Amino acid sequence: MLEQAVYRIAQEALTNIERHAAAQRVSLRLIRLACSVRLTIRDDGRGPAAAAGGQAPSSGLGLRHMHERAQLAGGTFAFKSAPGGGTLVIVELPLAPGIPDQVSLVSPPSLPAS
Repeated sequence: MLEQAVYRIAQEALTNIERHAAAQRVSLRLIRLACSVRLTIRDDGRGPAAAAGGQAPSSGLGLRHMHERAQLAGGTFAFKSAPGGGTLVIVELPLAPGIPDQVSLVSPPSLPAS
């Protein structure tokens, strides 16, 4: 459930950026904390209020869906934006008990024999 929530929230945020932000740069960070994971997505676009013709960004379905997904996973959702100043989405989701401290998402490269 955690992996799917992170994936879907990131997917929705990136889709919103592509459709509405006119951003030149986007950064996505996923870090593991002691008992949670934090997903941070930032762009340098025009912000959702400017993209929606001044309409409040909280009225967007994508933002609502990201917030609901975070809540269903027991986490938090934060959204900050300024017209012309980009957008920041921060999601923190709790880790399930029993997840090992060291999780490798990529196999390390093989080292040559010495």
